[in-house]
Amino acid sequence: MTIGKEVYAREIYAGVSSPTMAKGSDRLPSYVNNANSLNKDISVNNEVIDILKPCNNKARDNFNPSNSISYQNEELATDCLNCEADNALSASLKNNASFKNNTPLTVKSVRLSFQMMTRAEPVEMVIATIKTLLKIKAPDDEILIVDNNNTETALYEPLAKFCAGLDAQLNVRFYHIDAVAGFKAGALNLALGLMDPRCTHLVVVDSDYQALPQARKSIAAAINSYPNHALLQFPQFYRDTGRDDVHSELNHYFNYHLYRSFNRKRALSTGTYAIIRRDALLHLGGWSGASITEDAQMGVLMHGHGLRSRFIPEVIATGLLPNTLGDLMSQRRRWIYGNMQVLNTYSSIRPSAPMSAAVPYLATNSVELSKLAVELSKSNSLSERLAYIRAHLSQLSAWINFTGIFILLHICTLLIIAGALLMDVSINLTSLLTPLYVVYAGYGLFLARRLWAYSQDSAPLNQQVNRADAPRFYERLRAWLLHLNFWELGALSWLPVLWGQDKPFICTPKYEVIRTRRTVMAANLAALPKLLLVLNIVTAIIVAPFSPLYSPLLFGCALVVLVLKLWAAKVIFANYPYTDKRGVGQSVSIDTDEPLIRLNTSNESTQNRCSSRTEKPLTALFKDNKM
Repeated sequence: MTIGKEVYAREIYAGVSSPTMAKGSDRLPSYVNNANSLNKDISVNNEVIDILKPCNNKARDNFNPSNSISYQNEELATDCLNCEADNALSASLKNNASFKNNTPLTVKSVRLSFQMMTRAEPVEMVIATIKTLLKIKAPDDEILIVDNNNTETALYEPLAKFCAGLDAQLNVRFYHIDAVAGFKAGALNLALGLMDPRCTHLVVVDSDYQALPQARKSIAAAINSYPNHALLQFPQFYRDTGRDDVHSELNHYFNYHLYRSFNRKRALSTGTYAIIRRDALLHLGGWSGASITEDAQMGVLMHGHGLRSRFIPEVIATGLLPNTLGDLMSQRRRWIYGNMQVLNTYSSIRPSAPMSAAVPYLATNSVELSKLAVELSKSNSLSERLAYIRAHLSQLSAWINFTGIFILLHICTLLIIAGALLMDVSINLTSLLTPLYVVYAGYGLFLARRLWAYSQDSAPLNQQVNRADAPRFYERLRAWLLHLNFWELGALSWLPVLWGQDKPFICTPKYEVIRTRRTVMAANLAALPKLLLVLNIVTAIIVAPFSPLYSPLLFGCALVVLVLKLWAAKVIFANYPYTDKRGVGQSVSIDTDEPLIRLNTSNESTQNRCSSRTEKPLTALFKDNKM
């Protein structure tokens, strides 16, 4: 949210207490020193103290809290926040009363907060996503859009105006802040504080994920079926056309990994359309910024605190694939790196207290969580812990492979052989080939295991959406081949995690740039990992029939890997060809004739407030200290 100098303060308390705005500078020190608050996790810039002023009744009368835009008037903005704080505090007291009375959640009492983090996204795409949410939301649900780390006013002002023009009863609120530290986790923590405390669950929504008509009913049904679960994860699915192999490779995670029983009952979050209990997330202290895959980190942390999760294998929303091969590779690097960050700190993520330590907290907040606490106290056994560890390793390593040691051995062996040949060293060169047999044994094991996994993928989610039969073996083979393009990334890109190197959070661009056939081919070639291709070409030459180091077995192995990599490149190039199209993304438009989306005709002053211009980027004023 922009307030004068783009600063704000917010109190977020653990347990069931509500997030409330700081109402005057006298309250801020008590927040910072409050042992029960999340001050260890969220800090506020000292400049905020100068901004927080007593209420201005005149400004309060002029403020419409239903649609919060990007504000410039300092007194008006401060008072707006105080107004929201009063409402939140009142709602919090009611919520606390319901917890004290042990009123269980029912389908009718489920109240959702759809939370969308945006950063320089195509406005048309985001608005289309909001419209699908408006079609499925219940009257008491809210939609929060937090635009962050973006100073291009042309990219968020149209979105702010659209939200400001909606009927106040739709509960759509837009916030913009120029700088939020902690990547997406920082923005999500901001949204956690901004959400209506009367909402029981929050729903993370990616800006390109359009909800299907049955989404709200499916979410409510899942919550009713698993009332004791803190996290319910719905699958990701894609609506692009012409990239079937990319669909299959990406959907393999949900169709195969998460679909298996031992993972389904212990699912980690995968981000979009994660349904999370608000009280449980507050108990964790909010989102952690220790990993660039904050969703997986949160899932492990939940399990460590004794909270349950489940994968719900039902497609309720569809998103867009990365527009270019380079974007696809960048996305995969982020997933690999972030998951390895979680694995690297796995033992420290879990709290020092055992899982049953969550029982006192859970038992005091709701019937459902109290029941869960009892279950955990009974099942906190070694076998249960091992089952969670197995599920975590299975899910976190889905994009990672451990052939990096063999690739490094391959490189070293070729360098030694080349050096011996160039310097004409009088040694038995044939003995230098021995490590290559180990290398190709490792490669073969990796290829066989991944081929087996893809051959067992019957794509149940695809059958559910498209009413189609299970994929043929050739289609599964092509998905496996496309996966081989990420071989080097899964093997090597995570290594810097081991010595503590951080990696910036790279958003997947949704804009599609008009390019020529030549630039598309050049970009595809540049984006494709080529290390294994080069290594196997060199190996094939060294052990070829015309070489003094000829080895039929190694020559055959090198040719097999070489052919597979070339075939894999052909498959992925076929999914990212040159196309003569103009515009933004595919399949982002929806029917806009629905009367549900009502405009607020008396919003002139609100729209005027969003016509501000930001001249330069600011430093991060909202900082997540859990990194």
